[in-house]
Amino acid sequence: MRRNRRCRLIDAPVAGMLCVVLASCSGTAPTVLLDTPTGATPIYQPPPSMPGGLVGPPPGLNNQSLPPVRPGNLSGTYAGTAVPLDTGGGLCIQNQQVGGFRVRDDSVRYGGFRGTIAPSGSVQMVYGQDWIFGQFEGATFRGQLDLRGRFGAPGCTYQFSLERVGP
Repeated sequence: MRRNRRCRLIDAPVAGMLCVVLASCSGTAPTVLLDTPTGATPIYQPPPSMPGGLVGPPPGLNNQSLPPVRPGNLSGTYAGTAVPLDTGGGLCIQNQQVGGFRVRDDSVRYGGFRGTIAPSGSVQMVYGQDWIFGQFEGATFRGQLDLRGRFGAPGCTYQFSLERVGP
């Protein structure tokens, strides 16, 4: 009988075969061992625990391997087009011109919407029950505006395609 830190593993005398019985495990997933003629070999080890009990990153992927990518200076005024994706039953069928989408450092403003640009260039903004979310790539913003319907009316969704047009 072999003992693991968290679970009891019992080897069955089957030549070259894996036979593992897990007993008295508590909380997290156990390390699984393969009993071979040359000794025990780990075939599964749970990822390290994260603060707050969250699941850790997949093997080989951790916070050190993916540094935040800052897309550069995004400050300026953006303008472009909003194209209907969901017309709300025919309420929103026209393309709309978008202007006044302002970025200063990592802050974004558009009408009543306010948001902060993440290190990856993504942004999410809420105003009431309406949302804008999207991604900056260089001097371009691609995103979506979700307008929720009021009082049982259907809502509309637009795809944003904006370019920086000024300071």
